[in-house]
Amino acid sequence: MKTSLLLSLFILIAVACNQKDTKTAPEKAVADIELVYHVEGMTCDHCEMSIQKGVNELEGIAEVQANHEDSTTRVVYNPSVTDPGKIMAAIEKRGYRVVK
Repeated sequence: MKTSLLLSLFILIAVACNQKDTKTAPEKAVADIELVYHVEGMTCDHCEMSIQKGVNELEGIAEVQANHEDSTTRVVYNPSVTDPGKIMAAIEKRGYRVVK
């Protein structure tokens, strides 16, 4: 009994001595970015939904709103997770053309 108590105490001390300080400076929050793309080929509500679905499949998308009436797609995204090239590719994969 005495031996197991000493062994447990030794293990606790060894673990405590080997623990590193895991406190680190908080990560700097990256602000979301909003971009508006001019998209050719949207003609109806279905087109809007298709683009919105395709862009929302990407990680890091906070908001997407396509509008066929003015041929725009507004995207709010986290730049540390995705980028404009991936967003454009997701739109074009759906059969629409992003005009730069």
